[in-house]
Amino acid sequence: MLNGSPLNAGPLNSLPGGAVEPEYVVRGQSFVWALRVLVGGVNITSQLTGAVTVDREEGAAGIAGFDLFIAPGTPVVPTDWKGRSVTVDYITTSQGVTTEARRFTGQISIANWSPVTRLLSCECSDQLQQRVEGMTVTAIDALIGGYWSADVFEPVEGRSHWDYALERLSTRPASLDCSPTGELRVTSWYAGAPAFVFGPGTTLYQTVELQQGDLDRTTNRVEIEFSYRYNRLWQRNKNYQWQSPETQGLTGLSGFCQWRTNSHELPTKDMIAEAASGNGETLLSPDYYTLPLTMADPCGDGSPWTNTFDDLLLGVSWIGARRWVQVVTEKYTLTLATAAGEAEASRIVQRASHTVDVEDDRAQEWTDEPILGGNSGSSDLEDDARRDAALNVALHMGKTEIIAAHREATLTWQVPTSLALGIDLTHTLELNDQGAHAIGKCRRIVDTFDLGGGDPVTAISIAVMRGGGVSDPLTLPSRLGAGAGGGGGTGSAPANILPTQLGGRLTSPPYDDTLDGFAGNYSSTTSGTETFPRRIDSIADEIPAADRDERQLDAAVLYRVGVPNDLLEL
Repeated sequence: MLNGSPLNAGPLNSLPGGAVEPEYVVRGQSFVWALRVLVGGVNITSQLTGAVTVDREEGAAGIAGFDLFIAPGTPVVPTDWKGRSVTVDYITTSQGVTTEARRFTGQISIANWSPVTRLLSCECSDQLQQRVEGMTVTAIDALIGGYWSADVFEPVEGRSHWDYALERLSTRPASLDCSPTGELRVTSWYAGAPAFVFGPGTTLYQTVELQQGDLDRTTNRVEIEFSYRYNRLWQRNKNYQWQSPETQGLTGLSGFCQWRTNSHELPTKDMIAEAASGNGETLLSPDYYTLPLTMADPCGDGSPWTNTFDDLLLGVSWIGARRWVQVVTEKYTLTLATAAGEAEASRIVQRASHTVDVEDDRAQEWTDEPILGGNSGSSDLEDDARRDAALNVALHMGKTEIIAAHREATLTWQVPTSLALGIDLTHTLELNDQGAHAIGKCRRIVDTFDLGGGDPVTAISIAVMRGGGVSDPLTLPSRLGAGAGGGGGTGSAPANILPTQLGGRLTSPPYDDTLDGFAGNYSSTTSGTETFPRRIDSIADEIPAADRDERQLDAAVLYRVGVPNDLLEL
């Protein structure tokens, strides 16, 4: 029989102002103890031999193990035991008060039979992974929370739901495990106010031990290269205008009558369409000033007019439209670092890279489909929801990795199990015994019930977080390419007035084949003079390389990560 007193598993005492008074472990009182183990609802405690163990650790399946002695003459089928439910209860009595505490709830996963010793060795598990695997994605989201992105991880369809749960957990400084009674729960890594305090004389002699992580594993800086790639749809409209100089700027019959006194060849509607397509543009919104058809006396001078061609033009204005697709890549260098991670001499760096590549069928349709209208400018086929989801995952994964690396210090001590009742992995514990004073979140609880020696001992481990510093909020960086494409409406730019070259007369200048606009000849020409080819050209503006080639935009952001300094004095 060991000295001690049972702990009440009920709620802690409340103090004024909502504070909670911790449970102080009291030494120096005697108790008796017993186990109750049920398998498939049947009490098999009397068949136990050796030791019963229960091991529960944050983020892992709880396990238990025990040996059953099967009396000779009793048939044994080990496979029939697999999958049977198991509960382990600890019962302790002190000062006439009996307390029961559930230590494990699960199933037998393996039952090994020894015909020589007639021992059935049972290994049990709370089936954490299998239970999560059987949950729906929606239920996992509600249980775990956190962040997730198909651009960082793989799409969840057809994959393990346990892996999906771990992916969400990787973005939270928290662990998923089962309570002693079998409920799934998620618990923060951060220590709070101590729920239980182990003072002087409450721990077993020489059982206090500190384990530390290797320096190389203490990541204090995470560098993330994040790329956001999408298509920018461009349209550029250019206004063109041409009118015969012989119209003297007039329109209608007035302009025609001016042209008639010094007539020349004219372009056709087909020539305008060819001029637009010849420079890679689509003809939009043409406005034709056509040569009148046959009329008796259009100019009032007694001269009849004959014309049977309805596509000859005295003037024309149109819009030439071009479309193309530009790739835009926003690159973010995201750094998360503690104070030590900011100093070059003390950095322990982990690196990661993530890419969100927005593929959209509209990009192909933009250049393949005919242009029927639209304004000058650009529009982005972005998916900011995907970008933000992936950024949140990347940042929170990086921060969680740093926090995990700074809680590798584990302080362990042993106490009689009757002094550990009510303690769970969810609690913050304080130890002040055998030269160690520390506060940390409970990381592991291991029960060893020695049925032969009569000693029930529980090993308790806490994670002590150390680091210091302050934390910046993980605010997502602003879009680099938002609004950078420019714009402008149809017809917003001044019209490009196309010149005219007319040959066939002594006053005609030499023909310039590099000049855009209309070229032709006067209706009445002088013998021996140069005649010009009849054509109309419009020259499209060159697309700037900044709007045509892949555009890369860069930004760098530093996030400071502060780590609480849990109490640790040795």
